[in-house]
Amino acid sequence: MKRYFVAVTSCLAYICVFCTRLNLNITIISMVKRWNATTEEQNSNVTKITYDDSATNSLPTFDWDDQTQQQILGSFYYGFIISGLPGGWLAGKIGGKRSIVIVLLLQGLLSAMIPWAAGVGTSLLTIVRVLQGVIEGLVMPGIYMTLSKWIVPSERSTLVSMAYSGSCIAEVCCYPLSTWISTSPSLGGWPTSYYTYSFLCALLAIVCIAFVYDDPVDDPYVSTREVEYLKSFELEQTNKDVPVPWCDIFTSTAVWSIIVAYMAFNFSYIFILTEGPSYLLILGFNITSIAILTSIPSILEFIVTLLSGASADVIIRREYLNVLNTRKFFMILHMGIPAMCLFFIGYFDEQHAVECVILLTVAFTCGGMYAASTLTNIMEISKEHSQIIVGMVTTGAAVVGFIGPLILGALIKEDNTANQWSLMFRIIAAVHIFAMIFFLMFAKAEQQEWSHGHIRPTKLEMKSYNTIQDESGD
Repeated sequence: MKRYFVAVTSCLAYICVFCTRLNLNITIISMVKRWNATTEEQNSNVTKITYDDSATNSLPTFDWDDQTQQQILGSFYYGFIISGLPGGWLAGKIGGKRSIVIVLLLQGLLSAMIPWAAGVGTSLLTIVRVLQGVIEGLVMPGIYMTLSKWIVPSERSTLVSMAYSGSCIAEVCCYPLSTWISTSPSLGGWPTSYYTYSFLCALLAIVCIAFVYDDPVDDPYVSTREVEYLKSFELEQTNKDVPVPWCDIFTSTAVWSIIVAYMAFNFSYIFILTEGPSYLLILGFNITSIAILTSIPSILEFIVTLLSGASADVIIRREYLNVLNTRKFFMILHMGIPAMCLFFIGYFDEQHAVECVILLTVAFTCGGMYAASTLTNIMEISKEHSQIIVGMVTTGAAVVGFIGPLILGALIKEDNTANQWSLMFRIIAAVHIFAMIFFLMFAKAEQQEWSHGHIRPTKLEMKSYNTIQDESGD
């Protein structure tokens, strides 16, 4: 079934692009000079700082202080925050496949440039990272636009979940792979990790060019039966030059219910992903334990992402719930359970580290239900302009990614205890509850009037799921 190949290829594209973002987070440890502090008794106990090159393996290293490192790491998001909406618009103009290929090729090129840029100076490296952020804003809309031609309603949650589970896989695989390469002299050390991801991006781009098509009708490798099945659900466009209804999209409560929910998810997701290790350190775990504990939630999230997507399709197909109530049901699980977990963390301190880890893991894992609730819902309210909405969602998510660490910095005082973190967790819980209620109030699950005002369906898109099953042989 070619539509599953398209979903898997989209997943691989997301993995490659996400790894080019994450790689610097771990390789920067090998890129920065290591300094040892020694005390000279003969010089009135004055501390002397000396450079330790025992582990450099003759690779270039850089004298970057903590502020410079944070500037380099954070510069990616300055580009990412401005590219979501333009990326959605551009994907609509050039097509989903071209968007994915362009992102893979440019991200691969920029990744290969990082070792050279770092040697030139931090300013050039920062520019490269900003450009990486700008380019990545095109990938989610591109993937979504490609999927929209290959997905039928009975498999919508399953295939969307499959495609976007790539971020979970990247989180699990990137750090161990980058660590292994950057600490292995025989493999070439940290520069090789950038070239590795560049090669993978280029290889996948070739696969996409050769085997992925925006429209099933143009695909020479898909069966006639599958094409007919897919086309029976497609909306026939009567005027391709009709402009995007920007005002209707920006004022639609159905659109904003998705944006608000995804922003709340990303608010907690980025915070736990970036600040979670610091919290575990406060709880008394060592670095080795933290490495293991931070990988487990990503693995569980990947499993939940796939299972929730498949489960949503089963629930709708067997008519246990209608489409809208299914999205709301998974929203309650997606937002409600993490809200309770994060709220109750506030009642535990360093003496209850195990309980805190369990609650934090459950909260992070439930984030995997975003595909069965919000991302899939985008296609249901506007298949024609889904890439624009995805761009808006991406922009909103990038904005809130900055907010969590800033709030935490204002809350945490010098002693930095688990009790001080509890207020931050309760703030996140409150954001989740608000987003969940907003979605429950305003979410829709049918094509909005402004979306299909200039198109007409060849068949009813949401015909009986039993009929869909009877007709499908693919």
